[in-house]
Amino acid sequence: MARKARKISPTNYYHLMMRGSNREKIFKTDEQKIQFLELLKKFGSEEAIEVVAYCLMDNHVHLVVNGEIGDLSASMKRISIRYAMKYNKETDRIGNVFQDRYKSEVIADDQYLLQVVRYVHNNPVKAKMIENTADYKWSSYNEYINGKVKLLSKKQKNFIMEFFSGDLELFKKFHQENDLREYLDIKEEIKYSRLESAKKIILDYEITEGKAGTDSVQLTSNPEYLDGLIRKLLEETKLSHRKIAELLEISSNRVHKASIK
Repeated sequence: MARKARKISPTNYYHLMMRGSNREKIFKTDEQKIQFLELLKKFGSEEAIEVVAYCLMDNHVHLVVNGEIGDLSASMKRISIRYAMKYNKETDRIGNVFQDRYKSEVIADDQYLLQVVRYVHNNPVKAKMIENTADYKWSSYNEYINGKVKLLSKKQKNFIMEFFSGDLELFKKFHQENDLREYLDIKEEIKYSRLESAKKIILDYEITEGKAGTDSVQLTSNPEYLDGLIRKLLEETKLSHRKIAELLEISSNRVHKASIK
């Protein structure tokens, strides 16, 4: 069966993700992460690919890049093949290191570009590996903050910072904003992200809509508050009626009734 052609971005900006085969780790040591970044810098430069943002997790990689789709495909292929050869040799294994070919999504406008950069940098925070984005050493966040560009395109870094008038504090505050939007990600992380978003919505709703001293049980037993909370969860998350019912400890039929009011 022929592979589906990749969508071409009108801006030449793309969000990419590479993940380990069978959900396995692709990085077991810091040295392996360094090797991957060196390959990205080498082959990205040779194929005229400019790196806007990156984040290396243990079993997957997120990249935001700018370049022609043909050059992008060529560079990613060279990187994945070369890294897999090194990884298999070092770990005495055979077989695929990466699962299929890399995933990609088009970034069609400046607003989404900024949102994706933030999402990529905040990946370790979302995964609860760290509390602050600046504490993670394997993303491009600190290249924006400390001015020491190692892998980022200086041109692209300057372009991103223009949206914040070069103000690092505005850049930092932007990364602290809550974002419920879903981006290109692995299935397990999407599911986890939806649940975490739902829990935050429930907590915030209890605080803003509940009366002083109102606990969760009292709030969900109030039909008016409960209907509002259910509709908010349905609107702002993609959780099923069943999953929302489980979170609120009510019946799926109750969720369905609120959804059609």
